[in-house]
Amino acid sequence: MSKRVITLDGGQRLSLARYLEIVRYAKAHPDYEFTRGFTCWWPCSGADIMRQFRNGINDRINQAVPYAQRGI
Repeated sequence: MSKRVITLDGGQRLSLARYLEIVRYAKAHPDYEFTRGFTCWWPCSGADIMRQFRNGINDRINQAVPYAQRGI
């Protein structure tokens, strides 16, 4: 079985299991300060990580919708 890998904006690669582990920890600890976010290189809180995660989900969903049909 092949290993699933997530590539973040800065080029950092994480296994899917590690990515989900970080998301779960960030959700449980919104005040914890992570060394970097999913979409940035500076320190982020758990709440910021969750915001970046939700924005990423929305972006992937909206990429499947043709541009002319967005917002309809």
